Amino acid sequence: MRKFAIIYFASCFIPIFIYAQNNFRLDTIRVDKNDSRNIHAYNKSGAYSDVSEKSNKGIMNSNEINGFDKTKLHFGANLGLSLSKNYTFLGLGPQIGYSFSNHFMAGAGIKYYYTKTKAYDYGNSYLYKNNLLGANIFGYIYPVKFITVFAQPELNYLWTSVENITTNEISKDRGIVPSIVVGVGFRLGFTHITFNYDLIHEVNSPYPEGIFLGISAFF
Repeated sequence: MRKFAIIYFASCFIPIFIYAQNNFRLDTIRVDKNDSRNIHAYNKSGAYSDVSEKSNKGIMNSNEINGFDKTKLHFGANLGLSLSKNYTFLGLGPQIGYSFSNHFMAGAGIKYYYTKTKAYDYGNSYLYKNNLLGANIFGYIYPVKFITVFAQPELNYLWTSVENITTNEISKDRGIVPSIVVGVGFRLGFTHITFNYDLIHEVNSPYPEGIFLGISAFF
């Protein structure tokens, strides 16, 4: 009878033991592959991979690729339009900037200006036409939240014509006109209101003499 009991209990516990051996696991909690608790994300140096760390800390997102964050891009444009009997001005200047930090934004842009002016001198009337195509780089420094310091080196190509309407004589000129515009002013979000000055100011500079007001807006 005792021998039969031993055989009976053995037949009951052996299947349970075999099942436990085949199904028992130490990592019974399912975790995401980038979770810090996932042992497979642990590297040889004893630290978790950058991907898992950044994912856990909420640093990485779909907009950040190899350190470049698309949310820090800002697009803007300088637009100008003025029409009157003796003066026409048309200006277009798309700009793109990137916020490298809370204290610095930099970028580049292009622009096109067209002006037409009618003037009178000593009984003769003249028609001036100017076309300007340029490229620039720029930077805004924010020493404090509402103050900005601005610099914009640029290179412009200018072609002009002057027509003496009285005699129908036309003279043309073209050439490269460099400018270095600096300024200081106020920042409201990503709108800048600055007082600017062209350090070079060549004869055909597109900017007026002395200090002039500049407004730029980025989104």
